[in-house]
Amino acid sequence: MTSSDSPPTPAPLEPARTWMSFVIELEPGALEDATSLLFELGCAGTVTLVEAPALVKIAAYFEGGEPPRMVLAAIDRSFAVSGVGRCVKTIEWTHVPDEDWLKRWKEGFEPIEIGERLVVAPPWRLPEETGGRVLLQMEPGMAFGTGTHETTRMCLEAIERFWSGGSLLDVGTGTGILAIAAVLLEPRSRIVAIDVDPVAVSVARDNAAANQASQAIQIMEAVPSTLAGEKFDIVVANLTAEVIVDNMKDLADCLAPHGMIILSGILTPLVAEVESALRHHGLRALQQSESGEWSAIVASQRT
Repeated sequence: MTSSDSPPTPAPLEPARTWMSFVIELEPGALEDATSLLFELGCAGTVTLVEAPALVKIAAYFEGGEPPRMVLAAIDRSFAVSGVGRCVKTIEWTHVPDEDWLKRWKEGFEPIEIGERLVVAPPWRLPEETGGRVLLQMEPGMAFGTGTHETTRMCLEAIERFWSGGSLLDVGTGTGILAIAAVLLEPRSRIVAIDVDPVAVSVARDNAAANQASQAIQIMEAVPSTLAGEKFDIVVANLTAEVIVDNMKDLADCLAPHGMIILSGILTPLVAEVESALRHHGLRALQQSESGEWSAIVASQRT
């Protein structure tokens, strides 16, 4: 059992409080959109119970103050309007006490080895031995990216392969995992991490502090155009295909001559659209990797 990539840090809970657990079966391609909608409705956290090629089952936790059927109706409406409802098989609910949901939420996070050099672990489950790997502590918070999702993992693998120090810009940093990994792999480097979400910026700063990387990373609320006058050896953007295409000019403007850009969060059917945008802005794809329904692209300036 693994936890989803975007659960929040649980708030301190009173012993008598109860929670509602909504267990949702859905197609894997709808998982990210469904999770985002659940958080918009006030979900406090999610846990992935089953992850298979054709089906994903998650538990979404809500505070027990409202009648469950009202929450269920709100979930149904949100899913129907967004189109996610077409991918949902079943939704069932039950009440759970504090200690059960917190225990289950934390049990979902295990240390995970990524690439040849990294191991990512939550602070409550640090491995006794890392086997020579670089340990990256990641506190799951209200931001995307703990290493378990395919898009994050492919980005980390690409950073490990192509990053050899210098300067790196992490666009849409989320939890800060990519920027922190870059620091841990190449400590004497210049790292800038940006996000438009102030919650993500706060989470990224906390995670950087936990990894003793605060002084090495400039983390701020910004968009790529803010840094278009600067040049980075590596630009990383783990977003969505649509956002990447819309921001391709600014991303390209941030890239130093002979630098590389790592793009992920791309549904595989949209790869051609992203590659077209790359070519339009003077970039060429060097490598494409796939995991599940997701793709990542490494590109550089055309010479």
